[in-house]
Formats: sequence, C-alpha cells, structure tokens
Amino acid sequence: MSKTEIIGIKIPSVPQQVFEQFLKELETRKVPEEVIARLRKTLIESGQISVEALKTALFSNDNASV
Repeated sequence: MSKTEIIGIKIPSVPQQVFEQFLKELETRKVPEEVIARLRKTLIESGQISVEALKTALFSNDNASV
C-alpha cells in the first residue's frame, strides 16, 4: 500500500492539473459557466478527450447530455 493510499489523499494526474488550470483560465475569460461545467464533466469527470466529445461539450445546449 502506498503512502498516498494510507493518508487518503488523491494526487491529481498531470493531465487533470492541466485541464483544471485551463478551466480556471476560461473563467477569467468570461466563458459561460454552463460551457465550463460541460467541459469539466467531459475532460475531468468522464476523461473523454475525443474531438466529438469536445464538440458536444462546447456546442450543445443545456438540455443535451454530454
């Protein structure tokens, strides 16, 4: 068992850290919150990085599922 598992701390992966920083930057650029939420769900929660998944996250309306 690793030290991380013992302490119960989850260390984010490098891609996850990069995506989080990207999403924070989008917030400063006044990108709508719903777009950022869809991107967060796609990139971080679901781990989908395909062109189709990103198009859906960026251009779908709020009623469409990602």
